[in-house]
Amino acid sequence: MEPISYLRRRDALSRGERAWRVDEDALVSVGGSGNERRYRWADIENVRLCAEPRQARPWRYVFELQTRRGGKLVIDNAHYVGPGRYEERSESYRAFVSASLERLAATKPDMRALIGEMPKRYFFLLLTALIGLGVFAYVLIAVRTPLDALPYAMLIKLAIVLLMLPIFWRWVLGAMPRGVALTDIPERALPGG
Repeated sequence: MEPISYLRRRDALSRGERAWRVDEDALVSVGGSGNERRYRWADIENVRLCAEPRQARPWRYVFELQTRRGGKLVIDNAHYVGPGRYEERSESYRAFVSASLERLAATKPDMRALIGEMPKRYFFLLLTALIGLGVFAYVLIAVRTPLDALPYAMLIKLAIVLLMLPIFWRWVLGAMPRGVALTDIPERALPGG
């Protein structure tokens, strides 16, 4: 089996393209200067996959690996081309991530990948959304609207707030961090899914 590689340049400060290679026993990183670092599959503690769009990169997906020594590897599908310009390398990125997950699953069959937001970020997003929903409900009730002339205005406003709850709940469940087996990664966690 020939090792699968993925090439990308992170930003303007990078000397050149960094090559990430999936070997039998390790994930190998070769920098633009030729320095090679090996991250053994057995030393990988956590995996996270998610869509994480940024300015000039609305199609960005991230593959995060947490090592046993506390280091974090963040690999995305964006290749720096020039100031404010990035190239999408989703095809080779997807093949690289799939091969990496295969090797991890073979090395650590019980490992699970986190899909979605990090738990702390999810908590703050949830808190912000809940405050936003509360402010909307308060504004709807406190501010005079054309609905106030109707005899059942308060019931109509209450119904509007209650109709928003399923939408809010659906967002909460969709953004919730989930652990999945490395062999059952959902399509939405990778580009083109």
